[in-house]
Amino acid sequence: MNVGKIFERSFAGSVPKYAKIHRLPDSAQSFGNSSNLRFSQESPFDFILWDSHRRVLFALELKSVKGKSISYEKDKGGKGIIHYHQIEALNEWNKYEGTICGFVIEFRELETTIFLYIGSFNKITKGSSKKSINYEDIVNSGLPYIVIPQTLKRTRYTYDVENLLSKANFIEKEDKENDEGKPKT
Repeated sequence: MNVGKIFERSFAGSVPKYAKIHRLPDSAQSFGNSSNLRFSQESPFDFILWDSHRRVLFALELKSVKGKSISYEKDKGGKGIIHYHQIEALNEWNKYEGTICGFVIEFRELETTIFLYIGSFNKITKGSSKKSINYEDIVNSGLPYIVIPQTLKRTRYTYDVENLLSKANFIEKEDKENDEGKPKT
């Protein structure tokens, strides 16, 4: 099993009992990196997470990277770990009230996992000539993100997803109001 799938399983297994996490199915072409299927639909992101205590829906794309940076695609023809269609899908879902959208990024070398709001991601990458962002870019941006505490249990981590859920709604509202000058519809 690859590192990304292990990360997804560990994260999903760390979700509190009052929240429901659902893994969206991967497209058929993602198995074996095949590009032979002409009309296969791309998965918009990895998970939908329902926080029943706060009545908030999360749209999450999980990424695990070896180093201190993560690459992204600036357009459909690009090559990156964060795909252009995932950015578009998170931005689309982010338009709706009661949703929080973004990336959960595990920086394995730093032993740090963060939640990066799609709005913060957009601001960091807007106008940048780079095709990647590093952890320091995120920290120094002054934009909202959440460090998700993690605990190593033998060979795998467990994640304090409750910490993410409790902080994300408050910070996300401020970020969306600052992003457009008004709350989303």
